[in-house]
Amino acid sequence: MHSISLRFLFALLVLTGLFSSAVQASTSELYQASGMAQHQQHFQAALASAQQRYGSQLPAAVRDPLVRNSSQRFDLAAMHDRAQTRLALELDDQQMQQALTFFNSPLGQRIVAAETRASSPGGASTMQQGVPNMELSAERRALIERLAARLPALEMGVEVSTALTGLAAQSANDLLGGLLGTAPAGDSGRERLRQQMRPNLPNTLAYVYRDLDDAELTRFAEWAESDAGRAFYSAVERAVQDALNP
Repeated sequence: MHSISLRFLFALLVLTGLFSSAVQASTSELYQASGMAQHQQHFQAALASAQQRYGSQLPAAVRDPLVRNSSQRFDLAAMHDRAQTRLALELDDQQMQQALTFFNSPLGQRIVAAETRASSPGGASTMQQGVPNMELSAERRALIERLAARLPALEMGVEVSTALTGLAAQSANDLLGGLLGTAPAGDSGRERLRQQMRPNLPNTLAYVYRDLDDAELTRFAEWAESDAGRAFYSAVERAVQDALNP
């Protein structure tokens, strides 16, 4: 009996290890296929730009802690780990496989290409200067509105903006021993950002997905509205929050 129990325990440990490895592999594959890994790389470029911009405006006593603290907080490997851990926690195996199937499809790859182009340093610079006003048919505008209602673009934009704009204030606060209170990243600050970004969201999405035709946008909206799509984008939103807020 004792040897049988030991063999059972050993088999259970092996199976658990194999299952854990399979989940990690699926999470890593989805992380790459969906463009999340590339977006993290692009965030690092935005971070470096923000560090340089703030650094040129601040005295060395504030600049040096800013660069040191932000580099530690936004360490790329740690951000990758936090984001992937959240994906694994939020998505079950079926949801993971459904998302992988979508993003490995030709349409999924076109969507990821459009999104990573937009988050690249060049794409981000273009959008900061002002997205061109997109002339849309009634049908295409309706598709864009469907996507705006389901994609976490607004919340992700708020999180990234909060993380970057809070760098200088947090470093100054640290230098003064917390006399300034908390950094401006609370609910009221996030809500102000939402109010600023929300009116521009449909036009921004229309610009980002400008190379997709109406049929592709329809299939994209259907995916985003499906149970699997909703689960994926909810997980993505949580993953971005975890990555940016250790």
